[in-house]
Amino acid sequence: MQFERAKAAVLAAIFMVIGATGAMAQGACPTNAMSLQGTSICSCSGATSGAVWGSGPYTADSNICRAAQHAGAIGSGGGMVQVTMSGGMSSYPGSSANGVSTSNWGQYGSSFSVYGVQSGGGQACGRMPQGQDVYVCSCAPGAANGTVWGTGTYTDDSNICAAAQHSGVIGAGGGNVRVLAAPGLQSYRGSNWNGITTSDYGSWGRSIIFDRN
Repeated sequence: MQFERAKAAVLAAIFMVIGATGAMAQGACPTNAMSLQGTSICSCSGATSGAVWGSGPYTADSNICRAAQHAGAIGSGGGMVQVTMSGGMSSYPGSSANGVSTSNWGQYGSSFSVYGVQSGGGQACGRMPQGQDVYVCSCAPGAANGTVWGTGTYTDDSNICAAAQHSGVIGAGGGNVRVLAAPGLQSYRGSNWNGITTSDYGSWGRSIIFDRN
């Protein structure tokens, strides 16, 4: 298993250098992102299974649609996603989110992040990307239905649309939001604001807040 994944990591690095394929436009998503470059739009259909390493970014050999469900970009019914390739990382911590558990991995040659795509073409809000300080995305009506920890300042794994409605930057009808990364807190206190109930939590490594300008 480790030999095969190490071999795959080398191949991924080669693909990134020689440009094995171009970006894919709105076909079915491949099983993994090993052959992708840049940004691609593709479709996931229904519930899927497959191994995923990391919590966003993910290793390039992770199952794209399963990673998209973990990231909150799609639900079990599938949908359109945007896959954005990036360089390798020294480690990929696993986690559990949106009904999907991912695994830890060490160094790997290339990565991808995955986001939802609205039917109108805008980027739907998923989980706050790791290593990104500003994230602009769109919440559809009814999208504020996930778990949130905190009040005003939220853990970075909170559902962005629910947190945005809780904070008052959008209403139940949705809208565009500008999410800012912030330092983690020793504790997060839940509350009930604007029709959304959030939960308490202890220490967490990174937070999100919303730009109100």
